[in-house]
Amino acid sequence: MPLTPSGFTASTSRRRGRGRRRAIIAAVVVVVLAAGSGVGYVLKNRSDARAADHRAQAAAAAYLAAWRTLTTTGGTATSTPAGAAPPASAAPASAAPGGGSGAAATPAAAGAGATGSAAASGRDGAGRAAVSAVTVPGSIDVAALLTTMADVRDRLLVTGATFTPGSIDRNGKAARAPYAARLDLSGLPAPLEYAGVLNLVDTGRGWKVRAEPASVHPALRPGLHLDRTASTGHRGDLLAAGGQPLRDSGDLAGNLVGRTDPLSGLQRVYDDRLRAQGGAVVVRDARGATVQTLHTYPMTDGESVRTTLDLRVQQAAETALATAARPTAAMVAIDTRTGGVLALANHPPSGASRAVRGKYPPGSTFKIVTATAALMNGKAANTPLDCTQTVSVGGRTFQNAESEQFGPIPLRTAFAKSCNTAFIRLEESLPSDALEKAAQLYGFDGQAPLDIASVGGSFPTPRDSVESASASIGQARIEVSPLQMASVAAAVASGTWRQPFVAGQPARSNAIPPAVLPPLRDFMRAVVTEGTAASVPMPGEVYGKTGTAEYADGDPPPTHAWFVGYRGDVAFAVVVEDGGFGAETAAPVAARFLTALDGGAVAAPGSGGR
Repeated sequence: MPLTPSGFTASTSRRRGRGRRRAIIAAVVVVVLAAGSGVGYVLKNRSDARAADHRAQAAAAAYLAAWRTLTTTGGTATSTPAGAAPPASAAPASAAPGGGSGAAATPAAAGAGATGSAAASGRDGAGRAAVSAVTVPGSIDVAALLTTMADVRDRLLVTGATFTPGSIDRNGKAARAPYAARLDLSGLPAPLEYAGVLNLVDTGRGWKVRAEPASVHPALRPGLHLDRTASTGHRGDLLAAGGQPLRDSGDLAGNLVGRTDPLSGLQRVYDDRLRAQGGAVVVRDARGATVQTLHTYPMTDGESVRTTLDLRVQQAAETALATAARPTAAMVAIDTRTGGVLALANHPPSGASRAVRGKYPPGSTFKIVTATAALMNGKAANTPLDCTQTVSVGGRTFQNAESEQFGPIPLRTAFAKSCNTAFIRLEESLPSDALEKAAQLYGFDGQAPLDIASVGGSFPTPRDSVESASASIGQARIEVSPLQMASVAAAVASGTWRQPFVAGQPARSNAIPPAVLPPLRDFMRAVVTEGTAASVPMPGEVYGKTGTAEYADGDPPPTHAWFVGYRGDVAFAVVVEDGGFGAETAAPVAARFLTALDGGAVAAPGSGGR
């Protein structure tokens, strides 16, 4: 550093170097800040784009979920008639983004198929609302889109649907969302699968799907619709146990087999097996002409379904019922070994099937259940009971038919003579729930026994001592069908109560306590040999119980006539409406049924025992 008069001083060249360094540093700082700002801008744009993609993807998934809800609830294929088993739930729509950020398209409202038209209608409305919430008008309005979706569902008979979203392709406020559709179609061996595309738009209040026919199926345009062609195969037959078509019996054809248009009865229950398989999914124009075939399925004949019905037994039942002293009657026969129904006969044969849908008080035939309860609780065949003319319970007086009274008699005789007052006293000596437990053992639970509309046995818990007394003799609020009482008789014969069935196997069964069976069978034999039905000639070794069931007030009250029982492997129940005493009108019908079953001639109606 040079010396000056005032002392040492800095070099000019050094000052210039320092300035350049500061300028460079400042420039670097500016560049770094600018670069950082640019990177942040790019990162923010990318973040915003990902967020927009995610929202569009979520909107597409929500739309597919809502579409599935609409497709699998309500409508022709997915609503189930009363008494029928509901269709299997469709598999939930799943996410398969194919490399994107797809979300699972699982509808919150999805679930099992509707179990009735009202439930189906309600869920159909929920599906329509869900689709509407995520849709805006496009080439068609939203209402037209909903109509198109429902039309596809109903024409193709869709039973299940899976819609799988793909990766979103977004360009600003518009996006395309590919998806894979899989529709399960009733009666067809494989689903209809196709690829589609949804067009979405950012409305400013969220992403929505544009309503377009092609979004439901790429082949759809205005004026076109999807449809199915029928199989050229033949529908299967409902067969009797021996292989004969059930349509050979007019009674069974009208009251059990049902129809195909509209589906009813066993034709509805076994439609998936009976229906000819195969066909094609096509595109039709407004005139119904096919313009494109989307998929063809192999066409085969439907399967025949063999039932437990025996036309020989059926004919015997119909022949016997035709001789009933009153015009309205019904009869059911059951195979005691399996619980399978052998015959369901009605007189007259047209109209409602009283054999399976009739609701009647069982009257004294219910004493089979009361006797079971007594034997299960330590009573014996020789347990003494007082058979007086009347008995009072809770302020109400009960009496025997025609003022009968036998005095002190054993339980066996009380059953054979059908003494009401003795059985009411018997019930009073049992635990409060004994009768209900025995009834449950015989299937008195209110459930429909068959897959078609049918009535089993109903035993409401008695509300007081008067109802308990009335229930012990088959009155109060107890309701049964002939089908149910035939199953009770079959249970005594075999030792096991089985839910009646006409194809397959019994859905439920209950073993009757072994100690109960010998005396109970002896009781039922005594009814025929020395009791209320002793004056009715019965062919062979028959076990039974008469019943006279009051169904309305009166002096005397009107009654239905019953006789239930079994012989060998065949159990049966006969009810004659307004028939009076069971021994006079129902038991003779049972005798004629067994005679006809043996191949004998059936005599004209006549009076039997009291």
